[in-house]
Amino acid sequence: MMPTYSERQDLAKQFAADVARMQRCLEAAGKQVDVDDIVYAWADYSDAVCAGWLMLPEDDDALRAVLLKHLPPAGRRWSITIVDAGDRSGDGMLLLPKELLAQMDWKPGDRLAVTLEEPGVLTVQRAASAA
Repeated sequence: MMPTYSERQDLAKQFAADVARMQRCLEAAGKQVDVDDIVYAWADYSDAVCAGWLMLPEDDDALRAVLLKHLPPAGRRWSITIVDAGDRSGDGMLLLPKELLAQMDWKPGDRLAVTLEEPGVLTVQRAASAA
């Protein structure tokens, strides 16, 4: 099972030397990737073979290939289900996970803009502040 944002932060600390090597490998290929995405990629790779944190391959080219295959896409997507508001209005609520709030640096009181991209797909972003 993929680790949550806070679990990825713990993995980054626990395996700091591995993460630093992965970051150097990607930088050598001209890729600037943040630590969370690196940990996400390696956790995704490890999870794909039903393992915890796997040892890194000795060969940097092999390591880079794995990372590039498993890096999340730019503008990572989250899948969140709209739940019934429970007030018999037929309205729904979008409950945002703490990990998403932390990743996006959203705080209580922030205004968010919601755009329907296609049926079943919403884009949520911080709304531009009024001038």
